[in-house]
Amino acid sequence: MLESESKRAAPATATVLSDCPQCDAPLAVLRVIGGRAGSEYWTLRCTRCGGIHLDIVKPSPTSRAV
Repeated sequence: MLESESKRAAPATATVLSDCPQCDAPLAVLRVIGGRAGSEYWTLRCTRCGGIHLDIVKPSPTSRAV
């Protein structure tokens, strides 16, 4: 396990997609990658159609002070 995979994510200001925008089936998280300025890139796959979706989640203002 990578060190970055064991850290808990900071609270996000936006919610991550939970349903596929094309077929409304649930999405499964494939990977979460740390980005610039504390943002995270979430890669998700649809459990029905197999579509891949990317969400960029920005950190909450309070998590930057930690």
